[in-house]
Amino acid sequence: MSLVPTSVRAVWKSAELLIAFHKNKNKQRRDTPYFWRPKDAFARLLTKPEDQEAVVVLRGEGDTEDVQIKMHSDKIVIRRDRALGWSGVILDDDQIRIVVDNVLIRVDPDGGVVVERDAEKTHLEGSGEIYRFTPDMKINVSADGSRLSRETEDSLDGFTPDGMVSRRK
Repeated sequence: MSLVPTSVRAVWKSAELLIAFHKNKNKQRRDTPYFWRPKDAFARLLTKPEDQEAVVVLRGEGDTEDVQIKMHSDKIVIRRDRALGWSGVILDDDQIRIVVDNVLIRVDPDGGVVVERDAEKTHLEGSGEIYRFTPDMKINVSADGSRLSRETEDSLDGFTPDGMVSRRK
């Protein structure tokens, strides 16, 4: 028989199943969804998630933020209102998207990763090649690290196994 340590405490104080109606009875889009609590936590869903979706709201214990889990036929969306830390995760057939501290991270099926922050974007391709884009420059590193290039408005610099190239535009 195992004992639960006394330091373990509940993270969630409740879980509530809600159905979010995004359109009214006249099929007009609502500014904010109407949340309905189904009897016995069971309800049939419409086929269009833009009209209606299933939502589980986990209420936090103490000052833990509440979390919403939205379930669509083609994706799962997990979100919470938070300035720092993770605030959103979207899992779908094609990729995983995560928002952490206002940084968008996307993981593609081929293992590629894209990180976007403000006007900067970094791509780690599934092949291992790296691209970095900023408003001032573009950087490329080959998968094996043997080639590196940096392009700015004024210049193009590159390192290859054969040497270095630097050219002013």
